[in-house]
Amino acid sequence: MESTRSPLARGLLALPLRWLGLAWAAGMASGCLVPQDDTLLESLPQRRNRPPRIVETQVQPPDPIIQDFGANGLCELDFSVVVEDPDVDDLITVRWYLDYDDQNPTGAYREFQLANNGEPQRGDRPTLRINLRAANSPLSAPGTHLVEALVSDTRLVGREPVPVGSITLDGGTVVVNPGYAVTHAWFVDTVRGDCQ
Repeated sequence: MESTRSPLARGLLALPLRWLGLAWAAGMASGCLVPQDDTLLESLPQRRNRPPRIVETQVQPPDPIIQDFGANGLCELDFSVVVEDPDVDDLITVRWYLDYDDQNPTGAYREFQLANNGEPQRGDRPTLRINLRAANSPLSAPGTHLVEALVSDTRLVGREPVPVGSITLDGGTVVVNPGYAVTHAWFVDTVRGDCQ
């Protein structure tokens, strides 16, 4: 059966298909033949310091409120934390504070530096042992006491972390590379009992 369209109509229908084909060919050719202006990094940007964290599910004792310390044979407590830091080269320090008062600040009761094992979770588990039977036990006075583990990845001034330096961004902007400190606290209610 022969087409009833005139040669002019067939030519007009074929015109958009030709333009579409030419546009496609031009698009493909321009991606391959035209050089791109790519900016190459001269060096990797400096990584910003990331904060350490205390693994809350692994702290000991797991309960943040300890009742009746000194009664029913509960004369000794071990406090410990597990620390992770994605910056595996950071020196992590754990400082233990007992009854810290920011109006009358004192230094840390104990301090531990964690060994660097090359992994985010440090292998050391810094532990503070409090024994009420020991002479001059720091939590022997009846009442509520505060025990804190302060974990830092930088030097501290008081209890505030000091920046670890600065970073220059791509456009030349300089930003402070912060240091971090995180804490975990327990409240210990000491009572007069059979430990003294």
